[in-house]
Amino acid sequence: MINFVASKLTIYKRFFMEQESNSFKDTLKAWGRFFISKFFIKNICIFVATVLLFIILVVQGLKWYTHHNEKISVPSVEGLSIADAKKVIEERGLVAVVNDSTYECKGIKHGHIIPQGQQPTAGYFVKKGRKVYLTYLAYTKQPAIMPNINGESVETAKSLIEGAGLVWDKITEREHPHKGLVLEARHKGAKVSAGKQLFRGDTIDLVIGKGEDTDATSPYSDSNNSTPDADTDIFNQTDDTDEL
Repeated sequence: MINFVASKLTIYKRFFMEQESNSFKDTLKAWGRFFISKFFIKNICIFVATVLLFIILVVQGLKWYTHHNEKISVPSVEGLSIADAKKVIEERGLVAVVNDSTYECKGIKHGHIIPQGQQPTAGYFVKKGRKVYLTYLAYTKQPAIMPNINGESVETAKSLIEGAGLVWDKITEREHPHKGLVLEARHKGAKVSAGKQLFRGDTIDLVIGKGEDTDATSPYSDSNNSTPDADTDIFNQTDDTDEL
């Protein structure tokens, strides 16, 4: 009985294996017929053509966006006004950007582009739309800070004033125990204090002591160099002129 069942199982196994083998062969044949069919070949050709067209469009788009092989010579705008410089640059298809200024440049008018005041420089080849950065001579003077010269000697005060970019002008004497001691500074007739913002080249007038004591660097007679009271402070011995 057992042998009979085993023989039947063997027969069924061989039958299913043959069916699976035939099914696999049929599948391969079906795929083979599909790959050589007109439908498959037609769709493959369409796919390849679509990919190639996409690649061509991307490459051409990048060339257009980056202005490939376009070369524009940067014009010279040195010495031109800002408005004229922008006009010349924009006519070349470039973009003018005013990003800096300077306070001193001989031979150039205020509001005009200074020598070597453009980047990229003139004659340099760039692509369309490139930014050209400009530097011009400022309309206003360069700021200068008034130094602290009260209590200094005249020569020291002159040095500090010149070092700040200012110009000392008139020197007026006033009755005071210490001769040559700077009592105050004035600009355009008004008293100016240390730290006040002026402009380079502004003139400073000095008011100095007219006394007999020539030790201008030691305004206090106290041998212990102690700080004086408000009643004896030498800088309180001034007039009531308004301060800048």
